[in-house]
Amino acid sequence: MRVVFWIGALMVGLVTVGFAWVAELCAEAFAEMERHSSLWPVLITPLGMLATVFVMRRTGAESQGSGIPQVLVVLKQRYHWLRPTFLSFRVIVMKFALTCMGLLCGASIGREGPSVHMGAAMMYSVGQVGRLHQKYVDNALIVAGGAAGVSAAFNAPLAGIVFAIEELSGSFEQRTSGTLILAIILSGVVVLAIAGHYSFFGHPQGALDITQDWLAIGVTGLVCGLLGGAFSRLLITGSRFLAPYGRKHPYRVVLLCALVLVLLGLVTGGMTYGSGYEQARHLLSGDADGDWSFPLAKMAATLVSYFTGIPGGLFSPSLAAGAGVGNVIGGLFPDSSVVGITLVAMAAFLAGVIQRPITSFVIVMELTGNRHDILLPLMAGAFVAAAVAKLVWVRPLYDSLAERLQEGEGMALDRARVVSTESGPPDERGRGGGQ
Repeated sequence: MRVVFWIGALMVGLVTVGFAWVAELCAEAFAEMERHSSLWPVLITPLGMLATVFVMRRTGAESQGSGIPQVLVVLKQRYHWLRPTFLSFRVIVMKFALTCMGLLCGASIGREGPSVHMGAAMMYSVGQVGRLHQKYVDNALIVAGGAAGVSAAFNAPLAGIVFAIEELSGSFEQRTSGTLILAIILSGVVVLAIAGHYSFFGHPQGALDITQDWLAIGVTGLVCGLLGGAFSRLLITGSRFLAPYGRKHPYRVVLLCALVLVLLGLVTGGMTYGSGYEQARHLLSGDADGDWSFPLAKMAATLVSYFTGIPGGLFSPSLAAGAGVGNVIGGLFPDSSVVGITLVAMAAFLAGVIQRPITSFVIVMELTGNRHDILLPLMAGAFVAAAVAKLVWVRPLYDSLAERLQEGEGMALDRARVVSTESGPPDERGRGGGQ
């Protein structure tokens, strides 16, 4: 079992590094085309998104969206029979390819959610090849794979551990902790060996004193909580509203969303395309002039990108939108560090969206070089935002998306039911899936 597990963890690190490299190339290729002419996206984005959704529907709708809801669903006892469908080798391949296709056509998506899905699928698939069929082993492999995916995607080992405990807590067992940590270590070794030690957003300079800057931190948490909660509410309610029409006319929905994305890109000078990594990095330099156009447009671009159903995550776009909000709020407090407030806003906005405050502030801390001098402001902003967000949308985002999947509102579960019916009853498929 140990050898099989080691192989799986190393594979997660290797594939995640390769995924990050290819995704970055695709994002840079689109950015280069957009710099050459701002009208290129008018052609490339709609056609590219239509092609991405066409391929996804032909090869397996279970690769749609972030991927984290799929992992949450299959960790539930009653949905174990979905594991061979949602965690198949085909899902790994299509998640990799289709997320990169989305970035190549300018979609406002990240790669962290897909990394979680691919990591969980790889560890589960390795367990099946190694004939590790016990329920506990399956759960441990899936949780460890998802956590290793987050860790490798961000080069943030602590974030992977916290994500597993906070986001996957309903399925986390104490005896999986050793498996989890070892998977993160092994995948992290691969990342360090290939990419070296790096900080996702560099080492931005800007500190806050929680005793002196408490008002700025509180306002940042409040505003980001309201905006993050509103974003989650719009994402869930918008998906539900579009679902019936999308089932009848999927390509019309994709085309409409793509045109809105292009319009947002034209209005903002291309700032809303892609994951938002470069925009966030620029905002953290301290030289940017903040206004509300970027964060609000980035939120809208991420929503319409998600509504198309293409594979892609929400972490990076949320961090970028949070950076934009922080840059605006920083201008209201001249005696406080704008960069420091921007960092707090990144953690706070992400916490408002996913309502997982510990995961949010740990991610931002690790992505900016483990800045412990700003840890308390990050914690305060994230917890305030998560509490405020519940006033706007009571359920954590990924729990809500998993519930939609269970209700059959997403086409992935409908397809999975068809596949399972062709292969046998759900109870038989569950036993064949290694319960």
